[in-house]
Amino acid sequence: MNEHSPLSALDEYPIHQFPQPVRIVATSDPRAYERYWFTAQDEAQQFLLVMGFGYYPNLGTADAYAIFVHDGRHTTVRAHRLLGDDRTVMRTGPLQAEIIEPFRQWRLRLDDNDEDLTVDVRWHDTKRAVFHRMAVNEMNTNSHGRLSPEMVGYESFGRIEGTVRRGERTFTLSPATTTGSRDHHWGVRDGVGGHVVGPPRTRTHVGQWVEFADWSVWDRRILFNLGDDRPGAQLLEPFDYRMKFDPETKHLLGGVIRNRMPDGSVCEIQYEPIGDLVAYLRCAMYFGVGGGTPEENYFQGSYVGDEVTGGETYDLGDPKTRERIGGFEDRLVTATCDGERTVGILECRNPLLYDMCREGIPGYGFLD
Repeated sequence: MNEHSPLSALDEYPIHQFPQPVRIVATSDPRAYERYWFTAQDEAQQFLLVMGFGYYPNLGTADAYAIFVHDGRHTTVRAHRLLGDDRTVMRTGPLQAEIIEPFRQWRLRLDDNDEDLTVDVRWHDTKRAVFHRMAVNEMNTNSHGRLSPEMVGYESFGRIEGTVRRGERTFTLSPATTTGSRDHHWGVRDGVGGHVVGPPRTRTHVGQWVEFADWSVWDRRILFNLGDDRPGAQLLEPFDYRMKFDPETKHLLGGVIRNRMPDGSVCEIQYEPIGDLVAYLRCAMYFGVGGGTPEENYFQGSYVGDEVTGGETYDLGDPKTRERIGGFEDRLVTATCDGERTVGILECRNPLLYDMCREGIPGYGFLD
C-alpha cells in the first residue's frame, strides 16, 4: 500500500466524478465490477480463445482468465490478486492487458504457467465503440420490488495478430484470418462474489456476437465500421428464435434467429455449430446454472488470495463432462445472412434455453 492511500496517482488529474478518490465507486453494493472480455476465433475453425480481466472495488479483488479450445481440449488459466490502490495496473498473475491506443489497439498476454498455455496478441478494433446503458431484458429486469443492477459500457469487434502456444504447438494469428469481439462493462452485476439478488434464473439471453463486412450484431445493437458515415449505433429486435440442441446435453448448437432491423425489414441469420469449439465460461468464474467454477466454485471477485494462479484442462469428448462444466457458454458458429457468411459466437445459459423452447415461451421454439 502506498503512503497516500486511499489516493492513487490518478487523483492528481482533474477526472473525479464525485467527492471521493478515483478508485472509490459510488455504491456500496458488493456486486460492483468493471470487466473486459475479448474473443479470438480462427476463420479456419481450428480454435477459440477467450480472455477477460475483472476488477471488484468493493470486494478488494481483481482476477483474469484465458480459455483456449482446440482439438477437443478446453484449457483455462485463472489468476487472482488483491486490487490495491493503482487502478492502472492491468496485470493479474501471468495475464496482462495493455491499451496501446484507446478504441483502436490492445496487447493481451498470458505468460508461462502450469497449464502450458501462453498468449501474445495484438487486438485491432474494426467497429465503432458506442457507450450505452445495458438493455433491459431477461438479464436485467426489475423484479420482486427491487431495482435491477445497472450496467453500462461499450463493445466492438476486431482483428487479431500474434501467437498462441499450447504445449508443443504454436498457432499464428493473422488479421486476415482471426476475428473477435470485445466488451468493456461496469456497474453492478449479479454473480459477482457469488452474490445474487432474487430467485434463481429460469430464463436466459441469447447473445449474437457476429461481425459482417460493414455492420455487426452485438446482442441487440448494430455496430458500424470505424469511420462509417452512419453515426453512433442502432438497435435491432430479435423476435423469433428457432434453435437446435445437443440431444444428450440439451446444450445449444445453433439455429435461426430473425431480427427486425431499424427500417422495419427482417434479417434472418442462420447459425451452424463449429465442432466442439465452445468456451465454458463457468471455468472463467462467470455465474452459471451450476454455480461458479466447476471444481472450486469460484465466482468473479471471489477472494482466493494474493497472486494466486490456477486452472485445468478438460476433455470435451465426453458429454458428461460438458454437462458438468456447462451453465454459461460461448459457442463458435458460422453465421449466414443474405448470402454473406462469417464466423461468430452464440452465448446463452444452458440448458435454460432448451427449457424455454420446450415450454413454448413466446418467440422460442425448436428448429425442425
